[in-house]
Amino acid sequence: MRYLRLLTLPVFAGLTLTASAQQAPDKALAKLERAQAANPSSVAANRALGIYLYKKQNFPAARPLLEQAHKLDPKDGVSALYAGLTAEALQDFTAAKAAYNSYLQVGKTRSVRNDVRARLVSLSRTEMHAAAKSAIANETRIAQQTGDPRTVAVMPMTFSGTDQTLAPLSRGMSDLLINDLARSPDLQLLERDRVQAMIDEIALGQSGRADAATSVRAGKLVQASRVVQGAILQTGGRNVTVNAAVVSVATSQQQGKDVQSSDVLDQIFAIEKSLALGLFDQLGVRLSAADRAAIEQRPTRSLQAFLAYSNGLVAEDEGRYGDAVRFYEQARTIDPGFGAALQKAQSARTAQQGAQITAAKVESGLQTSSEGASVGAAERGVAASNSGIASTLANAVGDINPSAANTVNTSTGGSSGQTQPQTPPTTRDATSEKTGTDQPAQKTGQVTIVIRKP
Repeated sequence: MRYLRLLTLPVFAGLTLTASAQQAPDKALAKLERAQAANPSSVAANRALGIYLYKKQNFPAARPLLEQAHKLDPKDGVSALYAGLTAEALQDFTAAKAAYNSYLQVGKTRSVRNDVRARLVSLSRTEMHAAAKSAIANETRIAQQTGDPRTVAVMPMTFSGTDQTLAPLSRGMSDLLINDLARSPDLQLLERDRVQAMIDEIALGQSGRADAATSVRAGKLVQASRVVQGAILQTGGRNVTVNAAVVSVATSQQQGKDVQSSDVLDQIFAIEKSLALGLFDQLGVRLSAADRAAIEQRPTRSLQAFLAYSNGLVAEDEGRYGDAVRFYEQARTIDPGFGAALQKAQSARTAQQGAQITAAKVESGLQTSSEGASVGAAERGVAASNSGIASTLANAVGDINPSAANTVNTSTGGSSGQTQPQTPPTTRDATSEKTGTDQPAQKTGQVTIVIRKP
């Protein structure tokens, strides 16, 4: 029994210590809060407290502090970066992109800039789907708004036929039409990715059909005034018929007649050009001779290259960036002059890299950089300034042996360049400061010095 009691005592003692540690006040947080309260116009104080709160995953509290730090000093890359990380954690992707772009302009750490650049490409897709979800959630309000009369959304076409390897042409044909219709300054074409994100959210792609009713709904949600919808029908093996129509979002009525073109599959580009010119007529747009000449240009003359490109669009829409890169590269192999395939391959490759870059990965790039010093100091409860080695030494000394003077210097530090009036601190010795009392218990000791006889 005595042996058992000896075994259980350390266990209970350990539990008691753990509970006590959990209840201990956060001294670093309190220190940073005092520094920020003492000088709310300090870049360093706002940034440090914001970073500390971000590390504690208190994103709502961290965000205004980091945004304030960045506002006080737009050239402070660390506050811009953490403002972006915080906004992304709060799923405000528009604000996150703005902050990340600011870091690309002023950030000093090359590896972090590379990570952020890749992250931005991947974040754009996330932002579009988040915007689509938000639009659906606020559909009643959005439906009452009138889109810009010039704004046109081209829906992905539907495909019907026995050869399903041709189905990706529905994305490729829409992509070609968007590029051609966008050549007129009288029209404002919505990005294909944005329209596709909306379609994905309202599950039009599951049925494979986008009829007038569902196209109008999607058009309202992306705030277009008119939508273009169409279909590709494979007939007689290598023959195809493609038709398209313009539908008014406000009235849900089709404008004019269907535009239709039929030919053998190898003439798919001639079919698309015929459709584009017919759609301009339905949209009431007059083209100049220069516009017509530009529209006649073809990104490629290879059907196989275009099929590979179309497969890349499908893979990219589904977030399969690795597959998308392979398809785009295949298109470039077939037709080395296919410039659009090269651009898409580069974008998909960057998006693939960005999808693998987490917030932790971005932060890790700061660890061995000069910018990382202020982050490390914030984690220790120190509002480190970026103003030079003197402040770095002062912060290091203050962290080891905090004093009233060091606390004031730290809280007023920062790159804002603003000097605040200070009240001279009360002089206290190091022992008093460390123990928190003006009359600490005196400690004595004995030092023995041994001198050897020569």
